[in-house]
Amino acid sequence: MGLGKGNKHNEINSILGKGTEVAGDVTFSGGMRVDGVIKGTVRSEGSLIIGASGMIDAEIIVRNVSINGEFRGIIRASDRAEIHKDGKVFGDIYTPCLIIEAGATFEGRCNMSETEIPEQNSGSSTQSVYTDSGQSTESAVTETE
Repeated sequence: MGLGKGNKHNEINSILGKGTEVAGDVTFSGGMRVDGVIKGTVRSEGSLIIGASGMIDAEIIVRNVSINGEFRGIIRASDRAEIHKDGKVFGDIYTPCLIIEAGATFEGRCNMSETEIPEQNSGSSTQSVYTDSGQSTESAVTETE
């Protein structure tokens, strides 16, 4: 993720190191890098970086997220979400900007126009979306009358 210098939302000021596991709600300001494990909920107005050894099983609500490790759950990124070539995402993403590098794994749905999870049976359907590697993922499509 292109973290700009001098931007307080992107500056990494918290690190959860390899070998550390946290269960519950995690809230931080600025930016955080996770090389350990988090299970629960993660909230911030800043940026979250999941390092290569990082694993998060949670709902995350952040400005930006950059994934090099593994994520399971729901991502709500108000600015952008990036899945790098070694990153793995199993879950749904809500963001206006999604970047998936070749070689990354994404199994779930992406919604780039809404930040809330659509209600069940709301006229939504899924369609297959194929990545550069030919892998299929499902993407939510809302039908209008």
